Amino acid sequence: MLSVLSVSAGVAAQQQAPSGDELRAMYCVEVIRAEIVLQRHLISASDAAAASAVTPTLRQQWIDTSAELLQGLAKLEVVRYKLQAYMLPRIPALDSLALATAMRQGDADFQESKDAADRCSTECSAAQATNQQVVCSASCGDKGPLGRISACDKPTWLPP
Repeated sequence: MLSVLSVSAGVAAQQQAPSGDELRAMYCVEVIRAEIVLQRHLISASDAAAASAVTPTLRQQWIDTSAELLQGLAKLEVVRYKLQAYMLPRIPALDSLALATAMRQGDADFQESKDAADRCSTECSAAQATNQQVVCSASCGDKGPLGRISACDKPTWLPP
């Protein structure tokens, strides 16, 4: 039993605290993963809408939407690859608890942002005039998580 504890203590002592960039990368890995899941869901819904469209014009609009969503998905997958390529060699040497905490925060911020967007969409759709909808959308929700999440789409802070 004592040897197991000393081995565990040795492993914990070898792990170092992650840097700010490493924590941000793990946060963003989770955010991008959630965005990819959402994007795939939207693509599926768009494809289904195209298949059931009643007019050729409407069908084409849904096909165009699917094409845009696929382009967005491809960009997200490139970002995820870059983040993973940056982090994979580093993970064994880093404090796994700190990395897991960053990932949980990324998931929580994504969910909070998604919930806020859904709530704002419902609230702002009640505004009849276009100007009111724009004002409502601009003022609705907490911008904190959205700003952190948005920074993940273009991680310019990652080394080349």
